[in-house]
Amino acid sequence: MNKRFIFIITFVLFFLSRLYVLKNPPPYYSDVFHDYRRYAQMWESGLTPYLKHLYEYTPATIPLLYFPQILDHFRIGHYYENYRFQIFILDTLIFFFIYQTIIKLKTKPISKFLALSFYLISSMIAKDFFYEGIDLVFIGSLALAIIFSNHRLKFWFFFWLSTGIKLMSAPLVLIFLFIKKISLKKEIKNCLIGFALVWGLPLVIFRSSLSVILYLLAHRGIKYAAFPSFVVETINYWTQTETRLQQPPDFQLQGPISVMAEKVVAIVFPLSILVVLAYGLYMVLKKRSQLNPYTFGLKISLIYILTIFLTGKIFSQPFHIWLLPLIALYPFKSIKKQLIFIFLTFWLLIIDTTPWIRVNETLMVYPPLPMKFFIYSLRFIPMFTLLGLSSKLENK
Repeated sequence: MNKRFIFIITFVLFFLSRLYVLKNPPPYYSDVFHDYRRYAQMWESGLTPYLKHLYEYTPATIPLLYFPQILDHFRIGHYYENYRFQIFILDTLIFFFIYQTIIKLKTKPISKFLALSFYLISSMIAKDFFYEGIDLVFIGSLALAIIFSNHRLKFWFFFWLSTGIKLMSAPLVLIFLFIKKISLKKEIKNCLIGFALVWGLPLVIFRSSLSVILYLLAHRGIKYAAFPSFVVETINYWTQTETRLQQPPDFQLQGPISVMAEKVVAIVFPLSILVVLAYGLYMVLKKRSQLNPYTFGLKISLIYILTIFLTGKIFSQPFHIWLLPLIALYPFKSIKKQLIFIFLTFWLLIIDTTPWIRVNETLMVYPPLPMKFFIYSLRFIPMFTLLGLSSKLENK
C-alpha cells in the first residue's frame, strides 16, 4: 500500500480521535480548570512559584500552565479550552514521531496496525484525563528521548525535559548513561548539555527554592488510588480503625494502619527503585552487546513505571497514560504478546479512567469484604501482570 496513503489515513483517524477527546471534556472535576488556572492567575498577579508560594510541580510545567492564561488575558479563548488545545498541539507533534518510528520498525504490518490502533483507541477510552494534565507531555518527552536513542544530545534533552515536567523519570539517568556503546566521557558531556538546556534557567532563577517540590512530595500522604492505600483499606474492613479524609488531592486514610503503611512505603518504594536500577545497570554493563538501546529503553521504562505504580504512595488515574506510547512503540515480535499487552492496558483504562462500569461498591459480597474490594482488585491485577510480562520482553 502507498506510504502517503497510509500517512493520510492514519492522521485523519488521529484528528478524528482527538476531536472526540476535545469535544468531550470530563463531566465533573478537572485539575486544569480548578488548580492549573489558579496557579496561572497567581503568577499573573505577581506571585512567584517556589519563592513566594508553594508549587508542587517541576519548572518545565510553568510555561504549560501559564501560556493559556496569557492568551486568556489578551481575550484569546478561555483558559480551560486554551490549555486543552495546547496539549492537543503537543500531542500532534508527539504522534508524528511515534507514527514515523512505528512505520520504520522491523515488525509485521499487522503489528504496526495494532500499535497505531491501540494508541488512537486508548486515547478515546481515557479521554477524561488525556488532555486534563501534564501526564501526556511527561511521557511524550520520555518517549521522544527513546525514539532519539541514536541521537544522544536529542535523547538527553528530551530525557531531562521529562524530569522537568515530572521528577519520576530522573532515576533512569543511571541506566541511560551506560546504555549506548560510546565513551562515558562523551555520554556525560551530552548528558550535562541536555541538563543545562532544560534545568539551567530554572536553577538560576529559583536556586534552592526548588527543594519545595521534594518537601511537598515527602510530606504527602498515601493517595487514595495507590496500591498501599488499597492494602490499608482492605485491612480496615476488619480493623475499622481508619478514617477517609475528604481533603483533595489525596483523600488519604488516617489511622494507625495508615501510619504504619507510610513507614513501610518509605522503605519499600526506594528499595523497589534500587532493584530496578540494579537490574538495568547489570543488563547494560554485562550484556550491552545483546541490547538495542531503543528496545531496552522502552522495556526498562515500562518496568520502572509499573514498579513505581505499585510501590509508590502517589498514584492517580492519569498515570495510566504513561503506558500508552511505550507499549505502542515497543517492537513486538509476537502478535500474541502484543495483543495481551493491549488487552491488559484497555482493561486498566476501562476500569480506572471511565465511568462505564457502575456497581454498588458498598454491597457486601463476602463479609467483611464489599464489592469495592473486588472492583479495586481488578485495577491492580493487570498492573502486576504487565510488570511480570514487561520483565520478559526482548532486549533487542
